[in-house]
Amino acid sequence: MSEKTDNVPAPLLTARNISFTCGKRYLIRDISLTLNCGEMTAIIGPNGAGKSTLLRLLSGYHAADTGQITIRNKPLQAWSADALARIRAVMTQHTRISVPYPVRDIITLGCLSQKPHVLQNVIKLTACEPLLARCWHTLSGGEQQRVHLARALMQLGDTSHSACLLFLDEPTAALDLYHQQSLLRMLKQQTTNSPLAVCCILHDLNLASLYADRIILLHNGTIAAQGKAEEVLNTPLLTAVYQAALVTDRHPVTGKPRVFLNP
Repeated sequence: MSEKTDNVPAPLLTARNISFTCGKRYLIRDISLTLNCGEMTAIIGPNGAGKSTLLRLLSGYHAADTGQITIRNKPLQAWSADALARIRAVMTQHTRISVPYPVRDIITLGCLSQKPHVLQNVIKLTACEPLLARCWHTLSGGEQQRVHLARALMQLGDTSHSACLLFLDEPTAALDLYHQQSLLRMLKQQTTNSPLAVCCILHDLNLASLYADRIILLHNGTIAAQGKAEEVLNTPLLTAVYQAALVTDRHPVTGKPRVFLNP
């Protein structure tokens, strides 16, 4: 893809003091953050911390009870569904497809333009070429993940000159080591070479450390820490949030933090 364009707003998305409740319980409380063009942001945290809820708020699937979210300096609720779909795509954790569609049809499902060069590029990026003629129900869980990522990228189209948002809920779930590495390398490359902003939920802290430009650590619906891996992934903080016996050191190649469980 081409180099990043200079005529894009950064941050692309801004959330200011957003909260969300279910009954009388706060699922998200007073969160402020930004998602920047050309960056990958990882949301981490223990089960029940509010990761998926926050992703739904940021992507517009839920409306915050208080606070404001803006995309390109425009309130999220002011975007029409059609306009939002052109600049924001979401890959959810679980997607059910009951009709035995071929993979090629699923990738183009809901996309706003059928440009052959975009489709060819997306298929190459997600390694879906061997899957195109197969039906959805014959795919493994990991293969389905790759197809859904291709569908999300196809929805956005050519992101090389357009500031877009890609939200991913546990994109590496069900993927083997090779495809985890390939997917995250590809996303990192796309954010490096274009104004795409990626926001993904990751349970593997070491993957977040290796590939994310910024990490947001959630705990009980609030932000416990956010910043670079070196600022977030430290033993005292992670022990307090995850309530697990663990230790951190440095990756021998990258120097990024690594997290290990104590036996």
